[in-house]
Amino acid sequence: MFEKISLIIVIVIGCLFVGTAAFADEASADATDPTKVLVIYDSSNSMWGELSDKSRKYEAGRSALGAFLATEFGTHEVGFRPYGHRRKTDCRDSELLVPFSEPSVAKTKITSAIENIRPTGKTPITYSLKEGLKDLDGEPGDILLISDGIETCDIDPCELMREWRAANVNIRVHVVGVGLSELEQAAMACIADVSGGKYFDADSSDRFAEALTEAGEAIDEPVSANANPVELAQGYALRIRATDDQGRSFIVIGKLLKDGEEIADVTSNGRNVIEAPGDYTIEVGPVLRDGSIYEPVAVDFRVTEPGDVTVDVTVTRPAIVFASFLENGEEHRGSQIVAYQNGKEMFKFRASDEALARPGEYEFRASPNDDNKLKLIERLNAGEETELVFELINTIQFYVRFVLPDGQKFRRGSELWRDGKKVYSVFSGNPTTIQPGVYELRSDNQNLPLTPIEIEISEDGKTYEVPVDAGWVVIKYKPDDFNYISEPDRANLESLDRGGSKYAGINTAIPVLPGRYRANPHTARGFFDAIDFEVATNETVEVEFIPKPLGEIIVNYAASDLWPRQPDRASVYPAEGQKMLNGFMRPGVAKKFLPGRYSVKGGGSGGGNAAPQEVTVIAGKTVTVILQPAAE
Repeated sequence: MFEKISLIIVIVIGCLFVGTAAFADEASADATDPTKVLVIYDSSNSMWGELSDKSRKYEAGRSALGAFLATEFGTHEVGFRPYGHRRKTDCRDSELLVPFSEPSVAKTKITSAIENIRPTGKTPITYSLKEGLKDLDGEPGDILLISDGIETCDIDPCELMREWRAANVNIRVHVVGVGLSELEQAAMACIADVSGGKYFDADSSDRFAEALTEAGEAIDEPVSANANPVELAQGYALRIRATDDQGRSFIVIGKLLKDGEEIADVTSNGRNVIEAPGDYTIEVGPVLRDGSIYEPVAVDFRVTEPGDVTVDVTVTRPAIVFASFLENGEEHRGSQIVAYQNGKEMFKFRASDEALARPGEYEFRASPNDDNKLKLIERLNAGEETELVFELINTIQFYVRFVLPDGQKFRRGSELWRDGKKVYSVFSGNPTTIQPGVYELRSDNQNLPLTPIEIEISEDGKTYEVPVDAGWVVIKYKPDDFNYISEPDRANLESLDRGGSKYAGINTAIPVLPGRYRANPHTARGFFDAIDFEVATNETVEVEFIPKPLGEIIVNYAASDLWPRQPDRASVYPAEGQKMLNGFMRPGVAKKFLPGRYSVKGGGSGGGNAAPQEVTVIAGKTVTVILQPAAE
């Protein structure tokens, strides 16, 4: 078995162009006619991992692929082949789930399939590409490969590209590499280079979506008759074949030396280009899960003619560790496992991965859920395989849905309590994992708190419906063309029985616990009185704010040579204690005020010497004030 270096997604899109020269030397005149699109989707266990922005790989992939499928496919027929979605260790787990069909039909079926797929098994890239070629049945197409790692089950896919090219298989392969190391990028870019495709790098959910879009554009590009993919025998190259003394293959990395000087990095995963013939040395070893090299060995070799030189290397087998999770004797998908030594994190892997590691004693930690913070201490020995078996406390998942008196169902945050303490937070719309038992369900929502109730949760996957006593309130603002400073779009709803207030939208029915309330207006939009009211069970109460009458003030400055510079501001102050929102004024711009007397003063370095004026605001009227420079 090979070390598990996981994939995020493999998508193969077949849009072969008749007679194109991804591998052939000539392109026909009608090579730009698109035909089929085959999506091959990686659902290996590693998809539960995280990207650099902490998004889950499978969620980012599902989102990006959904957006990609929503784009226009024109006349392409679309098919869908997931792999690694059924069995944990099967390197032939690949299935044509959605046969080729016209875009609108295929998109619906593929979207539904993706929603139901959960990452499970291994990542047979090469096998899936071979099966995808059969699906296309000799018809034209392109391939889009999206991966966060390299092949784990079969030969190097780059080698497969050389085989296809030698057989004149007319397929380009475009690659999107997600969060790859430099060596992994080089290996995956090799697939694109050899086949005449393009490589795109992505390390976050946003960049993932962008890379898919760019790859889709590359697929639609016509194939040039002068396409020049990498020649099979072009230049000099090194290929490394690494096994231990029992014949097990390993991915190795290391360095290339000439005359004792390091000149390049090398890997057994792909073709290593060498600039000129001569005598060389490689120092390589198995790449461990922590990224280091295990007991590198040196091998001398000579390059004399253009083409590939294969060097066989016998390496020492490191310690190998993998894990399984059991719950009530049944397999559980588990979680990421983190290995520590002396409190320091050394490496990570997931169930069904095989992690290569240095011999020694480790503490392995895993947290499938809040009730299972698991630890195992094991010694790993060189050349030996060690299986970690994590035993989980039995947990189940459940949903809570609340039901209003009119039968409307809704979700929101709540909590499970036991013996006076909060035990679990229950998230709206998401499954919650808990130990089965009897709990007190609480929800302290400001407008619609739940009277604590006892609930027994014992059935996995069940949705529990909880009735909620409620009425409704609809908050409105009376239409008025003059007496609003600007259009209001909110209010606050305060409970007079419980205290506290909460933002409330307008013109919509808000469910509330029966009782006494006060609606507080959007005070930045005008002048209103708060409204007190009472709501009964299953009753809808409408409350309407009526704006107080307003007048307007416009401030201008008289033309004069006495201003130090052109005045650009002024201020208005209440003379009778009336409420104001903002007395700052710009010349020539009307602002609304409550009726009454006001003092208008100049402002800034330009109008600071203006003589103050008093003005009376009348409801529905506009009054203009002309400020004059004060007499010297």
